[in-house]
Amino acid sequence: MHKRTKIIATIGPASKSLEVIHKLYQNGMNVVRVNMSHASAQDLNDISQIVSKLNKKIKSSIGLMIDTQGPEIRTSNFKGSIILKKGDVVTLCSKNKNNKSKEVLVENLSYVKGLKLGGKISLDNGQIDLKIKKIAKERIDCSVLDAGVIAGKKHVNFPGATVKLPTLTSKDKKDIKEGLKCGVDFIALSFARTDKDLKELTSLLKREKNKPEIFAKIEEQQGMDNIDEITKHSDGLLVARGDLGIETDITNLPYVQRKMVRVALQAGKKCIVATQLLESMITNPHPTRAEVSDVANAVYEGADALMLSAETTVGDFPIKCVKYVSDIAKNAERSETLHFENNVKHMSDWHTLASTSVKLAKRIDADAIVVLTRSGFTAKLISSARPRVPVFAFTNDRSTQNKLSMASSLENIYLNFKRDHEKTIADAFNILKNDYKLRGKKKFIVISGVFSDEYADAIQIRFLK
Repeated sequence: MHKRTKIIATIGPASKSLEVIHKLYQNGMNVVRVNMSHASAQDLNDISQIVSKLNKKIKSSIGLMIDTQGPEIRTSNFKGSIILKKGDVVTLCSKNKNNKSKEVLVENLSYVKGLKLGGKISLDNGQIDLKIKKIAKERIDCSVLDAGVIAGKKHVNFPGATVKLPTLTSKDKKDIKEGLKCGVDFIALSFARTDKDLKELTSLLKREKNKPEIFAKIEEQQGMDNIDEITKHSDGLLVARGDLGIETDITNLPYVQRKMVRVALQAGKKCIVATQLLESMITNPHPTRAEVSDVANAVYEGADALMLSAETTVGDFPIKCVKYVSDIAKNAERSETLHFENNVKHMSDWHTLASTSVKLAKRIDADAIVVLTRSGFTAKLISSARPRVPVFAFTNDRSTQNKLSMASSLENIYLNFKRDHEKTIADAFNILKNDYKLRGKKKFIVISGVFSDEYADAIQIRFLK
């Protein structure tokens, strides 16, 4: 069964090997993510080499994404863990001063402004809540509201306060530079707050020949307030439900998620839903019923991709997690989506052409859509129209092929285009027969920008025999 929804797997200690990444791919993964909050430049280089090696052997290539750390506040990278009991007094600080009290070292604490007595601080994606009792220079005394264990490099959120750090930090710029050397296909910009953040990143990439696609991670209320302009200046949105569920009202998170998917799809952009999709599977071999429903709901909403984080970086069952998401997605795709894409604005004739090809495929009961594309533009437009049949996107550009790995419904395939367009189509059909095992008489919609010398797009109905 063809899977339309793409799967992103974050690579970490539990999955950083050629063997495991290959198995993740075989079980439905389409894009590899490297989280620069945890990964080193060497980790990124190692993972990119594994992906490159695999892409030489497989037909539908794997895309590579880096996720910037951004202006996030985390606990320092200390060894061991600290047990916090309800009612304990704990101090968040930049440097240890009093070994007799419980102190948690926090990075960039001095950049947090606007704290108030009685305010809340959340640790580890909201697992532990603290109440502010006293505020001093780079030291915050708190009482523990929820018992738990805190370790190094865990999120620290200050709802209602302001973090006076730029969205694109010096560390991020350095990581992006390393990523460009490794040929990354996607950059997830953490804590995107305004369109200026996207413009700054776009300016940073302006000299790149193969520019990565930019996904804006919305993680706080300011980003939601500017969602339309942020969407306009990005290639897609990433619903970062961890920080978003703390910085905004967690009970309102499902509405926020649905709004973000709607805004992205109606703008003809992509959307990724992330965070705690199968959180229980970090230690358990099977998901909860609620997690299955959560994954399916994202599919019903029409998300392009679903992203796994800790499940595949440090979890005990990374391959099973990907398999579960893949199976849930394929079953959910049998139902109609909410069709947010129906309200997309057609900005050009090419938008209309892509939409028409999808409608035609449905009307004539086509088995698939075949796209021949150099830049990937036409294929992405077809994806944004949310076809229910498989779309086989052939391109003669490796960078384009990798970027199409994120687009819903597409199988991204490399093909050396011939001067004779009929030979190119014949080669494409042979790949479908031999590698994708399409047998019998199949009806295809073929859409291409390479049929004429003027490169005018055309739609044809063809049969695979």
